[in-house]
Amino acid sequence: MKHKILYICTYFLCVHFMNAQTLEAYLAEAEKNSSEIVANQLQYKSALEKVNEVGSLPNTQLGVGIFAQAVETRVGPQIARFSASQKIPWFGTLQAKKESAKLFAVAKESEIDFLKRQLRLNVKIAYYNLYTLQQKFKITQQHIEILDTYEKLALNELENNRTDMVDVLNIKMQKNDLQQQFQEISENIQSQKVQFNLLLNRQIYAEVLQTDSLEIQNTIFLVDHETVENHPKLQQLEAQATALQQSEIVAKKEGNPTIGFGLDYVLVAERSGVSLPDNGKDVIMPMVTVSIPLFNKKHVAKQKQLQLQQEAVIQTKTTVKNQLLIELEKAKNKLNNATESIKTQDENIVQADQAKEVILAAYQTAKMDFEQLLALDQLKLGFELQKVKDINTSLANIAIIEFLIAN
Repeated sequence: MKHKILYICTYFLCVHFMNAQTLEAYLAEAEKNSSEIVANQLQYKSALEKVNEVGSLPNTQLGVGIFAQAVETRVGPQIARFSASQKIPWFGTLQAKKESAKLFAVAKESEIDFLKRQLRLNVKIAYYNLYTLQQKFKITQQHIEILDTYEKLALNELENNRTDMVDVLNIKMQKNDLQQQFQEISENIQSQKVQFNLLLNRQIYAEVLQTDSLEIQNTIFLVDHETVENHPKLQQLEAQATALQQSEIVAKKEGNPTIGFGLDYVLVAERSGVSLPDNGKDVIMPMVTVSIPLFNKKHVAKQKQLQLQQEAVIQTKTTVKNQLLIELEKAKNKLNNATESIKTQDENIVQADQAKEVILAAYQTAKMDFEQLLALDQLKLGFELQKVKDINTSLANIAIIEFLIAN
């Protein structure tokens, strides 16, 4: 089964690459114009600035005091007091905070990668949907032209009494039905173009260029479950878990004492009429303070919160990984089924053409069987439309597989 899947992917990947020049240009334009990606890039830059914020020391405290009533001392009255102090967190706390902020920024960066990958998938699917509608448009138009030919032939036969009015009316009814489908497809194309342009965040009526056909060549495309590990959603959760571990270290360090250093400078006036040593000498007083967290419950509670958050992220990562693997299996299965269906439709189209040739050859010597001819054309139309639908399914699921496993 594994080798079969590899063959299927080999069969269709070239379809994706044959229109790559136009599609890749649209993908680049979509990424450039995406307001959501730009918003998250700004948030990422903000997260990087957070590293500088948390890595900085607390504000330096400066103070000035004027004595409303001079305090007399032996060497003179105290007039004013100037003070400066600086608190310093416990050793390693600031570095731990910076590491935590960096890891949260990494998680945001992974989120941006995910958004880019999701946007690429959406643009590809929209592009393939538009291509499918255009192919249905051409197929339906071709069959309307065939019915026009049948109608002229039936009217000619009616004049020669080789058929009746029922055949003419049957042709007209089928043509009316196809014309209604043709009109519906045309309207859907216009709507899909508007949606495509909105997805690229550009003018809604801008021209959308597309390839007229997709050729199939042999190109290797490997599918491996382990490559799901590289998915940015899992990388984002991994970065969040690591950041929470670092935040737990920060919470532990914040539970340690905080050291403060300060300096007081007291301005002293001289005593008049007295001769004293150090008369009017200003006072300089260095200080050291220690803030001891005697009531440490909040730091313990914070550590517990972070531990629970880590466990939640781990569980979420397991869930997301399983979901990605489920989507991968679904995409592979749909791709396999679409491949087999395309082969079947190709065979059916050939056989329908052969049966049609038999009927037309019999017309040289016998009466034209319009009922059989119309039934064959209706079958062939169904086969052609189903083939286009299967190609769309194949392309969409290749894009999904790339979304899930591409590095």
